[in-house]
Amino acid sequence: MTMSEPVATQDVAELLPEAAEISDPALRQSVLDIWARAWRSSAWERLEDVPKSMDLPVRRTLVVHTRAVTQMAGRMADVVSDLHGLAVDRDATLAIALLHDVSKLHEFEPAPEGGGRWARTGRLVQHGFLGAHWMLEAGLPEDLVHAVIAHTPHSSVVPQTQEAVIVHYADFADSDAQLLDAGATLFCKRRS
Repeated sequence: MTMSEPVATQDVAELLPEAAEISDPALRQSVLDIWARAWRSSAWERLEDVPKSMDLPVRRTLVVHTRAVTQMAGRMADVVSDLHGLAVDRDATLAIALLHDVSKLHEFEPAPEGGGRWARTGRLVQHGFLGAHWMLEAGLPEDLVHAVIAHTPHSSVVPQTQEAVIVHYADFADSDAQLLDAGATLFCKRRS
């Protein structure tokens, strides 16, 4: 895909096939629409090139991280529901996981030497804010918006729903596995 070709939700659905697991068609479509909007309005030609983090090698991409967090969160939701009997909205959990880092499309920008670098937005706006903003504009429920804001240690908001807790820890697990592999300080060892 080139920037001259319009980004469609189908392009996103192919890169993030976990979206198909959301049984509510309206919620699934909203998730895909938010990703497509973020991609269209970003500096990224290829979604596959967006880095997961500036702390990791460029081979660690946002798409793979998002897929991993979504798969982990879905399985965690099943376990918490099946073994503990807790009410967990699986569709909401998957939607939150898919959208938790969508704002990185604007927080990072392509670097001239390849890979990515912090964009002005990423330096000025709290991580997760843009994703939450787009979610509110799309009419998604406050509980989902809350979870995207609460997923990051950069937020003072603590997860208040089962779905938010699950995505928070799925994100940390995937991030720390990648940080460990890269020889970087794990999130669980960082102090702010």
